[in-house]
Amino acid sequence: MRLPVGRGAVAAGALAAGVLASACEHSAPFTPADVSTTQPFATGSPARITFSPGDDRTAAWFPDGSGILYSSEQLDRRDHDRCLVELPPAGGTIRRRICHTILAYDDSVDRFESPAIASDRRLAFYTEHSRIGLQKNGNGALMLGSLDQPLASARRLTLVPYQAPNGRMHSAITQLQWLSPTQLVYVAQMIFWEGSTFLPDTFYTGLDVVVADVSGADVALSVVPGTDYASGVAADPLAPGIIYFTLGGDSRVYRYALADGARSVAYDFGPGHIAREIAVSGTTLVAIVDGSVLFGDEPAHGPVQRDEGGDLWIVTLPGGAPQVYSNPTTLFRRPALAPGGRRLVVEASPRVPVHQAAQSDFTAINHRPDLWLFDVP
Repeated sequence: MRLPVGRGAVAAGALAAGVLASACEHSAPFTPADVSTTQPFATGSPARITFSPGDDRTAAWFPDGSGILYSSEQLDRRDHDRCLVELPPAGGTIRRRICHTILAYDDSVDRFESPAIASDRRLAFYTEHSRIGLQKNGNGALMLGSLDQPLASARRLTLVPYQAPNGRMHSAITQLQWLSPTQLVYVAQMIFWEGSTFLPDTFYTGLDVVVADVSGADVALSVVPGTDYASGVAADPLAPGIIYFTLGGDSRVYRYALADGARSVAYDFGPGHIAREIAVSGTTLVAIVDGSVLFGDEPAHGPVQRDEGGDLWIVTLPGGAPQVYSNPTTLFRRPALAPGGRRLVVEASPRVPVHQAAQSDFTAINHRPDLWLFDVP
């Protein structure tokens, strides 16, 4: 349920006409009070920290834990742009919006998503640009700029879609993170647009885990071996050179060393479970498990994973018992752990069954996530 935003009203007492005439002064306009706050609008754990009627998603923490940056849909604009928005670490008043604001962009939809902030304030993000009402086959790009001048300084690392080194076409990027000062890691996806196959549906499915080397003038992309149909990736700042990933339809979280290609199972949620969209900090592992998810080999699309979200599972590595946060009315997606692993922010949407039939209802309430903040035990 979305909470109505209250509006205050100022009431003035009745004054005599003569007094009103003699006391009227127009040279000093009223100054509105500063009502901004760094305090959360909700307390406890979990606490809802965004209240926009549009999508709030793909959250990332500042490396020092001083704030949260996420993508927010602007429903007050005709183009419904998705801007990057900064919040205090516990929620509160928005500190900043990163958007295209000049008139030249008013005829298009500009989406900024999957922000990743480096310790030196470099900002990587994924963007898509399309005409209003014609989102199909828009222009995407992986961008690299700075927090101080996020758009003016940004350079394009690669256009999206692109052909990966393994020959696959990657048509979207998600779960973008810094792996080292010179490397980014993300899940490359395939988009099936409405009408692009004989089933009129639109959805994303994972293809590969990709490492992007940004040390030179040109980006160098490499696909991590053994990540076919990847559904999640995590880079642990406390373990340089190590990534964790999940695969479509799989219950296991894998650990992979980039230096020598050593691969092992970091955690197994057990037969019959589907784990994806993970975050790792030290010995803390967070994953989205089960819920509204379906993996299969579809005649029209091949092996795909349709995912509306699931339950939030938290475990202590290497083999701790999971703590499960399950809500009969809520699905979770894309958790992000704060530095130190004591808090996490996650998308929360109303619980619905996964789309298993032909449909294209992308304005339904299930596609309007908010962000919730959890304390990690």
